[in-house]
Amino acid sequence: MQSVQMTNGRGRSVHIDSPAVDWVGVTIIEHPAPPSGVPVTEQPGVTPVIALLRRDWEFLFDQLRSAHAVVTYLHRLGGSAPVLGGEPERYYELAAADAAAAQGPVDPAWERRGGQPYSVPLLPAAPAGSDDDEAHTMVRIMLEDVATSLTGPDEWEPWQAVLASLDSLPVGHRTNLGRFLLGALSAVTIAEAGTTAWRMRTFIVGPDQDQLGFAVCSGLTDLTRAAFSAWLQLRHHEREVGADLSSLTSLGVLLTPRMYGYREWDTTVLVISGDQELSDADLRVYQEFWNGNQGGVGSGSEA
Repeated sequence: MQSVQMTNGRGRSVHIDSPAVDWVGVTIIEHPAPPSGVPVTEQPGVTPVIALLRRDWEFLFDQLRSAHAVVTYLHRLGGSAPVLGGEPERYYELAAADAAAAQGPVDPAWERRGGQPYSVPLLPAAPAGSDDDEAHTMVRIMLEDVATSLTGPDEWEPWQAVLASLDSLPVGHRTNLGRFLLGALSAVTIAEAGTTAWRMRTFIVGPDQDQLGFAVCSGLTDLTRAAFSAWLQLRHHEREVGADLSSLTSLGVLLTPRMYGYREWDTTVLVISGDQELSDADLRVYQEFWNGNQGGVGSGSEA
């Protein structure tokens, strides 16, 4: 009923603004031999409560491999399965409905920019990552990079929202993203000497959701950092067609190969919220640099 300070699994203190959160309750029942066919009655109240066997709770995480996806699924249910232990059957029924659903409309503004619609079920029938475990592991490592690089208590709380936003990418898109990142890192590592190679990809899941941009560059310098910032500012600005930028956020993740040390790449994260009020001069420069196919500044592709 009121705000509370809690400790997460990494041992970090996180402030929870409880009244501002849309809650769903979960009762997890662990029993060595749970009886079958036990009906579960709905519990009246403001907060829905879902009863799950421990094995069904673990099934959801094994199936989705995303905390955001599991929480979204629980909110979608609104109540327990009719019979205790029937969660997998209900999951697969919803997964089949997702697979049969028609693709929604695509914003024509993004099609004009060369974007491609890519529709995936919110609930995969096969476990997430089963089609390419290496690609999914790559995405997981990227998330770990963001989480483990923050050590100070004042740093963590704002970045909790960043991690949640990155984890909000539907699991059906993660194979696509992981394969892109792996291929891009291999490509920019062998870039011709004296050139700067770029690979980029942007995901726009919905008009009111965070835009996620991922970039891979052959080197990390003050110039490439500034270029990455300009790219994300431009992509954020381009959302204003039919949208209110004051309430929108765009996140960018930049990976750059390392030639030394125990890590294979550096991870840089940039967050932009609200209207950046770009001047006409800055906007023109950013458009010429990133939308003008400037062959002299490097090479790249975007979808």
